[in-house]
Amino acid sequence: MSNVHQFTSKDLILEKACEWISAIDRGLSESEKEQFKLWMMQSTAHQDAVYELAQLWDELAVLNELSSLFPHKNAKPNKKRWAFSSAIAASLFAALMVCSYLLVNLENGYNAELAKINYTKIYKTKVGEQATYVLPDGTIVQLNTNSLLEVAYSKGRRQLLLSKGEGRFNVAKDASRPFSVMAGDKSFTALGTVFNVQRNTSSDLELVVTEGKVMITDPSVAVSANDFKDYQLADNNAKNVRNINANIVISGEKAVIEQSVTKPITQLSVNDVQRDLAWQNGMLIFNGEQLSDALHEVSRYTSTRFELSSAELANIKVAGVFKAGDVEGLLESLQTNFAIEHERLGEHLVSLVQQTKS
Repeated sequence: MSNVHQFTSKDLILEKACEWISAIDRGLSESEKEQFKLWMMQSTAHQDAVYELAQLWDELAVLNELSSLFPHKNAKPNKKRWAFSSAIAASLFAALMVCSYLLVNLENGYNAELAKINYTKIYKTKVGEQATYVLPDGTIVQLNTNSLLEVAYSKGRRQLLLSKGEGRFNVAKDASRPFSVMAGDKSFTALGTVFNVQRNTSSDLELVVTEGKVMITDPSVAVSANDFKDYQLADNNAKNVRNINANIVISGEKAVIEQSVTKPITQLSVNDVQRDLAWQNGMLIFNGEQLSDALHEVSRYTSTRFELSSAELANIKVAGVFKAGDVEGLLESLQTNFAIEHERLGEHLVSLVQQTKS
């Protein structure tokens, strides 16, 4: 049991270090800074974990914040970061994968011990906030803005409930325990997979799979590991494996559920995947969406709401890449590209009007 305790301690330190790095990246409040300082002062192991992950994160803002909080600690920024346009996204992924690798590849004795315990916890994000968490089995969960996720692990199942919002799930492989995310009136089950679930309403959902396979069923269906394996071998349209009606969505595919009905599964292009999952890098990508739909998406990340002056304005097609929550950047782009002027009617309400050509 002593070895198990040792691994548990390392696991907790690594998980907490990942949480702090993510928090520093989005910006610490004054109270969070004090909490972070206290945690760092508790142990040199805490400090080592944070600085090692900070180097992998490769985000200068993180290293600068650490330098300001601990000016006597030696942290050397990576000067090559500027040479690659995708460095932030790539280094973010690398840091998270290191967390996942270390957690998943613990000793067999520790994994066996994890399987015997219950684990329940609630994770949530505020409007405009995004956060990443590492679960006890090594699964990485990234929550989008205004999300609420309940996690319940037991000996035989890994069950999650997405009450609202959106999440990306990089599922640690465990053939004995299926991993299910319930959202609205659907359940999404995997064994070792990477997938994204967006809950718009209880009956309107979206699933994008980027690795492996995901089974869509009703939440009342308790899917076993054997059921999942049977469906992995079956045709995508197969029915009644153990009398379960289900759909299988594979890597590169998207499922849209409207009014509780699963629409035909669609194959996504690389650009489609990047657009749907751009939020994971803090960005929003539009490619011909109506302005009203684009503004609805923008509103998920801010308290600002938009009022359009006409149906013609609402139907304008827009395209571009925007930082999530950057309302000022969006308004400037609309003015430059479409001559759409704005007026603030209150702290959280913006009126949009397109100027007529003289």
